[in-house]
Amino acid sequence: MTGHSTCVIFLVQSEERNIFDQRHLEYALQRLSPNTPVFRILFSEILNLTSIPAGVSSRPLLYHPPHHPLRTFEVAVTYFRAGYGPADYPSPSAWEARYHIARSRTIACPTVLTQLAGMKKVQQVLATPVSPGTPSPLERFVTSLETRAAILRTFTNIFPLDSTPAGLEARHLATDAEACQRYVMKPQREGGGNNFYRGAIPKQLAKMPEAHWGSHILMELITPPPVANLILRNGKVEQGGVICELGVYGTCLWEHSDKMAAPLHNEESGYLLRTKGDQSEEGGVAAGYGCMDSVALV
Repeated sequence: MTGHSTCVIFLVQSEERNIFDQRHLEYALQRLSPNTPVFRILFSEILNLTSIPAGVSSRPLLYHPPHHPLRTFEVAVTYFRAGYGPADYPSPSAWEARYHIARSRTIACPTVLTQLAGMKKVQQVLATPVSPGTPSPLERFVTSLETRAAILRTFTNIFPLDSTPAGLEARHLATDAEACQRYVMKPQREGGGNNFYRGAIPKQLAKMPEAHWGSHILMELITPPPVANLILRNGKVEQGGVICELGVYGTCLWEHSDKMAAPLHNEESGYLLRTKGDQSEEGGVAAGYGCMDSVALV
């Protein structure tokens, strides 16, 4: 312990629009732990407002509030609401700021490894079909045959677009005017507005240097059952066919060492249902394509 009071930091973007759910989390934290303050600071201000004391082996992350220069807090948890897109890393100092957080003992949410685990290329490696007799990368993490088979049944087909045999086959599918209609091409990006669907795939690949194709994945489209409903968006009611996407959330906390990661807490923690018009190919709520919804059990 450093002797300083602890706090929680929300790292946010300079022009944050999606602030309301962040405030709900902030208020919930304050109800659970009234004596632990929550501060919001810009991702670009990490290096200016926090420090790691030299010569202290435990590497605490200390926050120095600009509005109260005589106070110092130790950051118990750093919650990233920025740092997910290229625009958050405009200079080497931004990467240094991310490293600054990672090398401290603050609990980063997410850690670098957790963030990478959600990347499209990692999903592709786990889901890419393998030839008979070739072990799946999923076997490294799930040893039970029954559990692994159950997980694989939830995957859609995801292919690389690199120069491997699977990637060359995917390139053929992506550039074929008819075959591409069954696929979506995704980059390593979060949120809506970054994907290319069906006939737009060959056109986008034609604009890109072939050396950059491998940074994308090709995913087989999921065709949901037809549903009709009402959507309230921008103050107007829209009626017609809709598509729903249910996301189930989990919380996980683990102790990590060089040899292993031991889970301390791992449980389901709620869901989010997004609904969009069936003519819209994107579904991000913050990006303006989808709407929040609730589940009707029938």
